Amino acid sequence: MLMPNTTNTLPTTSDDNGFLLQSETALSDASLLAIEYAATLGATDATAITREAGGLTMKVRGGEVETALRDGSSSMTVTVYDGLRSGRSTTQALDRSAVQRAVEKALAIAREMEPEEYTGLADTDLLAISAPDVPLFAHSGFSADDLHAAATETEQAAIEQSDMSAVRVQEAAAASHDMRWALATSGGFCRASTASMQSRWCVTIAEQAGQMVRDSWLTSERRADMMESPYDVGRKAAERSLSRLGARGLSTCRTPVLFDATIAPSLVAECCSALTGTAQYQKNTIFPDALGKAALAPHINLTEDPLEPFGMGSGAWDSEGVACKPRSIIENGTISGLFLGSFSARKLGMRSTGSADGFRNLCLTSAESMAQDDHAAMLRRLGTGLLVTEFMGGNVNPVTGDYSKAATGFWVENGEITSPVDNFTIAGNLAVILKTIAAVGADVYRSGAIRTGSILVPDLQIAGR
Repeated sequence: MLMPNTTNTLPTTSDDNGFLLQSETALSDASLLAIEYAATLGATDATAITREAGGLTMKVRGGEVETALRDGSSSMTVTVYDGLRSGRSTTQALDRSAVQRAVEKALAIAREMEPEEYTGLADTDLLAISAPDVPLFAHSGFSADDLHAAATETEQAAIEQSDMSAVRVQEAAAASHDMRWALATSGGFCRASTASMQSRWCVTIAEQAGQMVRDSWLTSERRADMMESPYDVGRKAAERSLSRLGARGLSTCRTPVLFDATIAPSLVAECCSALTGTAQYQKNTIFPDALGKAALAPHINLTEDPLEPFGMGSGAWDSEGVACKPRSIIENGTISGLFLGSFSARKLGMRSTGSADGFRNLCLTSAESMAQDDHAAMLRRLGTGLLVTEFMGGNVNPVTGDYSKAATGFWVENGEITSPVDNFTIAGNLAVILKTIAAVGADVYRSGAIRTGSILVPDLQIAGR
């Protein structure tokens, strides 16, 4: 029977609540209440994670406020175990009676489920009981006026890029949000974290001779001083739209392809999707029995660093309380790590990697990259071929690796961009693409929790006119 153990509870502190109403201690207490109540109902084990988020978003049009939104939410998710059966319930209310109802519902669900051999809490020796916190919160102090000013500057910067072509701003916005969560388990784990998120974005439409092209730019960081300036956000959004005016179609061909650093993270994400525990035990992957398999080009390395201060994917522990640690995922082209939660790890006869919530801060590099391999250098290395800057849709078969994506970009001749191109599809096989990566640029870009430079693939099929 579940016996709540809170002797290993770390003190929960926060310097500032920001947009939040509840302290880390209050959220921890709510999670502990659920655990303790589950014990009184005869549950074998239980976990509860309580979350709160809040913030402010300002959108402008013509320098005037179009939307001002102050949002906030809270919730608790309770998982209750009855032997090898489990049930889950969520509540948006955090008062005692609402929490108790959620626990009762989760236990009732568990008792209707079939037993599952691998279900249960994370292994106690893997818990982040004493692991140091990772700094994720930086109080911004942004007011509605501050965000209005930032959004207005973004909009004006985009409009200033108009010359012979008109630029309209469809959306210019600034947002500041904070989030907080507390996890408690009957295995003795109870910790809380607080994070911040600052964002600025701009969506523009460029017009010329009856043609309209839409593009955008976004900067998002945990610390305001790490973001691009509002001016640069607006400028880049406009420049991206303007650069696509006059696009032509492509004829069907085979050609080298350079995936721009802004979209190259999609290749990393697709690779990592094949390395999740679920994909591995279901054999729903291009890399079955992946560990030790030489699956990528031999100069490619991929690392994960969950402990990066203020990283977008950082965290000292996952949603099971398992400690997260820096590690290698791909080493010299060979797969050295998977993304495992407790359930999938047990199914595979392995141990959790602290990946119950997926991958964290990933960085793809090449042992052959040089500091001078900037965007211009990568275009020269491409020579004549296709620079892809945006995907418009498509899919990747997770088992066969068949890869088909509609895209837009630029045609390059002798290392120089000659014209924008659109209405084409890239076709190939993901496993072959990853195995034949010729180079990774030093023009590093971060998209969410993934960092990589542009990626050069020497030969891909292009379906065009």
